[in-house]
Amino acid sequence: MKPKVLVTRLLPAPALERLSAECELSLNREDRPLTREELLAGVRGVDALLCLLTDSIDGTVMETAGTNLKVIANYAVGYNNIDVPAATARKLPVTNTPGVLTDATADL
Repeated sequence: MKPKVLVTRLLPAPALERLSAECELSLNREDRPLTREELLAGVRGVDALLCLLTDSIDGTVMETAGTNLKVIANYAVGYNNIDVPAATARKLPVTNTPGVLTDATADL
């Protein structure tokens, strides 16, 4: 059985292809952040949440996801949008993509 993953925004095609090979994806195909209601509905029962800085991931989102939630992955350098203490209390690892913009920033 493949893990269920909610992806809150479209990602580059190679990332989605790799994820879909390993996971059962629920994907926001709209070019906009999910509403709070959409996020809460979409996160129910997932094993993983792959979000962006535009998504506010608080204790309510984690609680709504339920006990299957194993990880919150932020497709961003930071993680200010995630309530890390709430994740820590639930023993949920929180990941991000540090350094991904370093070269682009230096080039600019």
